[in-house]
Amino acid sequence: MTDWKLIPVPADAGTGKKWEFQSDVSDDFEYTFNPVTTKTTFGNGKWINFYHNGWDGPGLTKWKHENVSVSGGLLELKTTRVDGETKSYDYGGNTLTGKATRLGAVSSSKQIVYPVYIESRIKIANTVCTSGAWMLSPDDTQEIDFMEAWGGKAARNNVVGGRQFSKTIHLSHHVFIRNPFEDYQPADITTWYTDSKVGDWTDAYHRYGVYWKSPTELEYYIDGKLVRSTNNLDTVGSKDGIDPKSFTSPTKDKATRTGLNKAMDILITMEDQNWRAGIGCTPTDEEIKDIDGNTMKIDWIRIFKPVNK
Repeated sequence: MTDWKLIPVPADAGTGKKWEFQSDVSDDFEYTFNPVTTKTTFGNGKWINFYHNGWDGPGLTKWKHENVSVSGGLLELKTTRVDGETKSYDYGGNTLTGKATRLGAVSSSKQIVYPVYIESRIKIANTVCTSGAWMLSPDDTQEIDFMEAWGGKAARNNVVGGRQFSKTIHLSHHVFIRNPFEDYQPADITTWYTDSKVGDWTDAYHRYGVYWKSPTELEYYIDGKLVRSTNNLDTVGSKDGIDPKSFTSPTKDKATRTGLNKAMDILITMEDQNWRAGIGCTPTDEEIKDIDGNTMKIDWIRIFKPVNK
C-alpha cells in the first residue's frame, strides 16, 4: 500500500506553495494503546481518550475512556452497554430517558488552524450511531465536520424523507452562540453526499478530508475527489454560506463577522445523538453484540500546511 504520508494531497496548495507534512499532529497508529478507565494521553501525547472537555456526549451517549484503544495499526472506538444504565436527554422540548450507549471519543492535545488540509482513512461503524471526524474550537463556537455518517444497514436507519443514511455522508459546519444558545448549520442539499459506486460506506475504508483554506472557504474531499466546496460568507443563490446569521460577529453585524477563524481541536467520536434516539434509532442490545460491526476504525490521520516552495 502507498505510504500514507506520500499519497498526494488532492487540494491545490496555491501558487508558489507546496504541502508540508505536520508530524506533530499526524498519526499512523502503528503502536498499542490498551483500554484504560481514566483520562489518558496516548500516541506520544498527541491524543486524549475523551472529548475535549468534561461533557459525556449528546442524547443517550456516554463517552467512556475505556472505549478507546489502539492495536493492529488502528485507532478503534467501540460501542458497549451496561445493563440498567440509563440516560435522560432532550428531544423536541421533552425529556426522554433510555438505555445509555457507551461509546469512544478522542480529542487532539494540539490545535490546528487554517490554512490546513486534514484527512483520515476511516471505516465507518455499521450502526445507527454516528461515526464522526471533525474539528471544534475550544470555546465550542466554531465547528467543521469533514465526515459525519450513520452507517447502519438496519432498515430503521433510513429516515428523514427516505434518505438512506448507510449510503450518505454529511459534510458540514456549525457556528454557535452559546448564551443564549443559537446554532447555524447550512441546510443546503450539497451537505449530503452519496456515490452510486460506493453503496454502503461502512463496507470499506475511505479517505475523508477537508481543506480549511480560509475563514470562508472549505473544500471537502472523499477518496481524493473534491465533492463539496463553500467559498462565500453570504448565502448566494439558493446555497447557504458560512455565517449568514452573523454568529461569528461579536455584535452580530455582517461587517464584523470573522467566519471560521479560530484554532480547533481535532475530534474523532461515536455518538448516540438526541435526534436519532428520539425516533428510535439507537442500537439494540442484540446489535451491540456485534463488536466488530459497532467499532469505528481509523487507519491514519494526516495534516498538511501550505508553505512557500
